[in-house]
Parts: sequence; C-alpha cells; structure tokens
Amino acid sequence: MLNKKTGPIIFMLVLLLAFPIESLAKTTALSNGVNWRHLYTKVNGKYQSIDIIGIDLTKRGHSISYHLPAPYYQLDRVSALSNRKMPAGQRQLAAINASFFHFGTREPAYMLANNGHLDNLGAVSGKNTDYMYVPAAFGMKQNGAAVIDRLNLPVTVRFGETTLPMTGYNESREKDEMIVYTRSMKYENTRTNPYGYEVTVDDLDQPLDPGAEFGKAVTGKVTNIRTYGERSSSVIPKNGFVLSAHGEKTKLLKQLKPGDQVSLTVDVEEKWKDSRFMLASGPLLVQKGKAEMTMAATSPNARTRAPRSAVMVDKSGRKVYFVTVDGRQKGRPGMTLQEFANYLKSLGGYEALNLDGGGSTTLAGRMIGSSKSKVLNRPSDGSERTVSAILEVFRSK
Repeated sequence: MLNKKTGPIIFMLVLLLAFPIESLAKTTALSNGVNWRHLYTKVNGKYQSIDIIGIDLTKRGHSISYHLPAPYYQLDRVSALSNRKMPAGQRQLAAINASFFHFGTREPAYMLANNGHLDNLGAVSGKNTDYMYVPAAFGMKQNGAAVIDRLNLPVTVRFGETTLPMTGYNESREKDEMIVYTRSMKYENTRTNPYGYEVTVDDLDQPLDPGAEFGKAVTGKVTNIRTYGERSSSVIPKNGFVLSAHGEKTKLLKQLKPGDQVSLTVDVEEKWKDSRFMLASGPLLVQKGKAEMTMAATSPNARTRAPRSAVMVDKSGRKVYFVTVDGRQKGRPGMTLQEFANYLKSLGGYEALNLDGGGSTTLAGRMIGSSKSKVLNRPSDGSERTVSAILEVFRSK
C-alpha cells in the first residue's frame, strides 16, 4: 500500500522509467563555446545513449586539430592523448577517437595530412561495401572554418619524358590499372596476381610516406622488376614505392631498367589547398543536409547495430560536433549506419563523416576547473580501446 510519503516518490520513478528522454538529457559547458550534451533517447524505436560535443568556432581562441601517438604507429587511449602536456597557453577541452587503423601494423588506415605534408597516405577501396569506397575527409581551413568533403589525391609518376597518372594507391590492382604501393599498405608486399608488371623504386631523396609535401616530387631509383607471370608479389620498401600495372599500361613500365631515376608526386585538389589539416575517413553520412551514405546500406558494416562515432559541421563551417553513440550493451544497442545518418541529419548537420566506431568509440572532455580529461561515454569493451588518432578541440589564450 502506498502512503503519503512513498506514493509520490514511486509515481515519479514510474514517470522517469516511462519517459526517460527529457529527464536524462543534460548539457554541461566545458568552456565558453564548447558544450557536452548527454541524452538517452529513442531513435527508430530503440533507446540510445548519445553524447555530443558542440563546438562554436566563432568563439575566440577555439580550434580543432588531430593528434597522433608518438611514434604514430603506437596506439594509445583517447583520455591519455587528451591528458598529454599541452604547449604553453593551450588547453585541451574535448576529444573523440578518429582514424580507423590496421590491427596488424597499428597504423592509421586512411590519409592524414598536416599543413600540406603527409603524415600517412593510407589506402582506399574499390568496393562499395567498404568504408572508404568514396574517399572523404574532415579538415580545417586557414580562415578557421571546418569542412567535410570528398577527397581526391592525384598521384603521378615521371621518368624521362614520360608522365603517368596513377589509377589509385594502396588498393587492389584490377584490369588495365596502374597502382602505386607505399608503406601505408597494411601488408609488406603488393599481394597482386601474376598477370601484371611491377617496378620497385627505392632510396628516395626525401621522405614520402610519411613526410611528402603535396605537389612536390620525391625521386628514387629502380631497384627491382617483377615481370609478367611471376607468382611472388613485390616487397614494398620502407623508403620507396612499387608501381604495379596491368594490360596496356605495362608497356610504359617496361621502358624502365634497374638504376633508372623515377619521381613520384602526391598532390591534393584545389579545394583542400589551404587546409591546416585533413583527416580522411568514411563513409560520408550527411551531404548538403541530406542523409546520404557513400557506401552500400546493405554492407554488413552498415547494417550491424554498433557503437558509432562521427564528426559533423553546419553549413557555415563554424559549428562542429563530435557525436558518439554507445552500443553492444544492455539498454545501449547502438545504431545501424543509416540510423546514425538519419539521426545526424535530425540534429541539423549539413555534412557528417563517419569515424572509427565499435570498441574504439570514445568521447573525452575536461570539466571546467578540472586538471584532467575524463571519458564521457561508455565504451563497449568496458574500458577504453587504444586508437591511432584523435580529433580534439582546444583553446588558446
């Protein structure tokens, strides 16, 4: 039997259980311009635990960049990277896991570039079921605006009077293609079939991957040739690259012999020329205000309910959002990628880019008055997974 004291309390508990959306929504300021919003709300018929860092780049001193562990092929926790010693006058406010990475090499899977130089060339994919089927990136312009857009890195090779545009880089070589392989390839060799021709170029005069400057050639010499029909694929040198051709394009490579000089140039499209940094990922989830994914919705990676991470911008490029959705836990099932795309659109996103999800999904923030950043969401492994890169917002005096 309910009495006058317990009756109202139990009634309120029933209301909280029945209508948890507003009661469990909370917003906390991390600075004048950066806010953390946590909510437990129903999305497509299932309750989800969602955390959002909202960043107003119009506020003085606020900026965004990526950060890599040192050395970059060593993984680390988001909170540990957030709590590193910052340069004098800077304060790190919030961070989210960013790049996908190769479990074998522990290196970022996709392109990273800082002030016009490659930190990692990365890979792309020719399958519409893969995250990077349509290369895209998040970056910051020199004027302080954030941008999410498609990405193309023109790669060309030159020897003698011959200039060859590459079909792609660090991906499977298909019919009538010419692919360049660098150390960003997650394997030590090209893993190509014997129906092609490959030229190895080593002893570069300057760093390529990482280190190359967009638009500036690096030059080496031919050290090995794999002819048509050889079953063992070429080993990718740490300080060089491999050119792999099929079909008509093999005729061009057959001009080369050991000792010949070959130059390679990685460039970037004009729209990305003035970027402070670029971090590639995929797929795009929201494009020009519409929930449109750049990978097949039927892909197992898209259909699975999982923890999700994304970065999102408004139309002005002056408002940025780090968004995580918990998953694989009781009461926290996670979202499919299509649900995630629809949800980001409902938040008012103009462009949104998927980041590494699953057990990597982590959001960290530093409360006002606190000396340390803490994890804000609930990672699905029960603790933080180490990651290859973070996106972070910081404030400078």
